[in-house]
Amino acid sequence: MAHERAPGRRRLAAAGALGLAIAAAAWTGSAGAAGPTPVVVHDAVDAHTGRLDLTRAQLGLASDGRLRGTLTLARAWTARTLLATAARPSPPGSICLRLWTATKPGTGPADFLVCVSARNVDELRGSVLRRDAVGRLRRIAPATVGRTSERTATVRFARSAVGRPRTIRFAAEATTPGCTRPTCVDTAPDAPVTATLRLPAT
Repeated sequence: MAHERAPGRRRLAAAGALGLAIAAAAWTGSAGAAGPTPVVVHDAVDAHTGRLDLTRAQLGLASDGRLRGTLTLARAWTARTLLATAARPSPPGSICLRLWTATKPGTGPADFLVCVSARNVDELRGSVLRRDAVGRLRRIAPATVGRTSERTATVRFARSAVGRPRTIRFAAEATTPGCTRPTCVDTAPDAPVTATLRLPAT
């Protein structure tokens, strides 16, 4: 009898294994639907003392389908940190993602900037910016700004605001208020290097 039951057990085991495989495949497909893995870049603490210093940037898809960037500085910062003051006159500071969606990095400015700036001493503002025909930056869409720590801000924006690209080459920049020299802009990764995020079709 034991020999007669063995094939049945083997069939049940095989069926169980197949069920687990199907369940695993379904779970993997469900997880993959959330979008590609975010791309992260790191940068050393390398800016001059008193200037904004980027140490990490990330770009990926949020669960709601918007693009989500994360920007981290070496030190704690607030909206007040980005404001121009009498001691640090115009221009104000900003922390931005540079996005190349149509042109190639190194051949010209980024196609879009997604920036965090200060509305006032207590409030941050997110903006999607694009250059007009004469090269001036114009705000073309809003971006939602959040904080995950004293050093890090997140910025979410519609994929349609930047043309629904399949590939985005990106870098981050932090501009210290009151300074117009190139050394006042810290990038992650160091220019001219960029990172690449590949996105599914929509």
